[in-house]
Amino acid sequence: MRAAALIVALALASCDSSPEIVFKDASLTLPDDPVDLPEGPGRDAVIENCTACHSPSTMLQQPKVSAEKWESIVGKMKKLYKAPVDDAAVPAIVDYMVHVQSLPEAKP
Repeated sequence: MRAAALIVALALASCDSSPEIVFKDASLTLPDDPVDLPEGPGRDAVIENCTACHSPSTMLQQPKVSAEKWESIVGKMKKLYKAPVDDAAVPAIVDYMVHVQSLPEAKP
């Protein structure tokens, strides 16, 4: 045990300076999503609470599920991923996703 501590101490003593780390500014241009969310009740709630992380194309390509499943999905986003979704907006988000998935043109 003492030998290991001595080796670590000697290794650290040989480090006479910390490594130099230089961060450079970088920018990233994301592609525009040409798809827009269709009109419907709750669309504003979805735009305000979901589009920071999800593109319209991504949202419109989700499998068709029940309102209960959408409630579960939104709950998972909030709990597991810490999504800043307003509790008061959840019913409108769920209603909108169920409505949009009932439209024949919802899938691009």
